[in-house]
Amino acid sequence: MIQEKQVRLGHIDFINCLPLAYGLRQGGLGQGLDIVAGPPSMLNQLILEGQLDVSPVSSIIYANNCDKFLILPDVSISANGFLQSILLVSKRPINELKGARVALTAKSATSHTLLKIIMENAYHVTPEYFVSSATRQTEALTEAEAVLFIGDDALYTYHNQATGYYYYDMGQEWRKLTGQAMVYALWVVRREFAAEQPGLLRTVYERVAGGFAHGLNNLLTAANTLDSKAPFNTEQITTYLQLLNYQLTPDQQAALVTYYKLAYGLRLIEHVPSLNFADVGVRSAERDVAERSYE
Repeated sequence: MIQEKQVRLGHIDFINCLPLAYGLRQGGLGQGLDIVAGPPSMLNQLILEGQLDVSPVSSIIYANNCDKFLILPDVSISANGFLQSILLVSKRPINELKGARVALTAKSATSHTLLKIIMENAYHVTPEYFVSSATRQTEALTEAEAVLFIGDDALYTYHNQATGYYYYDMGQEWRKLTGQAMVYALWVVRREFAAEQPGLLRTVYERVAGGFAHGLNNLLTAANTLDSKAPFNTEQITTYLQLLNYQLTPDQQAALVTYYKLAYGLRLIEHVPSLNFADVGVRSAERDVAERSYE
């Protein structure tokens, strides 16, 4: 049994993690865990500071800190293309944004790199980027020609599009560019914790994997728990969640490496990392594919 506050688990407080949230709360799989909820940017910082033991992180954070972390196998936040929750809103067509001021969400890091890869490789333009805390398009576009939203902010914008703006789904743009899925977040563990607490790590992994399974098996019920609390109805929530994938298959691992290679090509990361997985007491062919050096 996990003792209270012995394991500090990060949790993304966005609708994209609703299946896991439901599994941890209503499914009872969060019992005994010290769960810290927040946006990806906050969780990224907390685990880098050693204040979390296991957490989802923006995929780019692993690339820059692979010496500190191991990846939990078979869990991620991914999508095969169009996903509604990483959205560029622009006053002009995307191919006309050369030198334009583009606001980037303050809530994530992977999306920043994703946008830069797409702008450079698909449209051959280099805007002037800056980070903004704005959460609505009218607010952000008072100081920028375009704005990148993620998570619930992007989902709200997708369902409340305004006349006169251009909207670009970054998952769809990535699919057009590479023909692959996109892996937005990974679950990682600090290497020290993995070495010192292998039993607890296995239990946490089972809770996370089991939490996702429980939530996905009760997706409509989980969505109904948010119907009166979020600016989306149950149909919008379930439609969105069905665009996402929470596994980390060989194809998704290969897509993640493509993302890292393109980021490295633009010198947005210092090297292409190997995908190093934590030992959680399970073994699959999917993990064998990834445990190779992609240097």
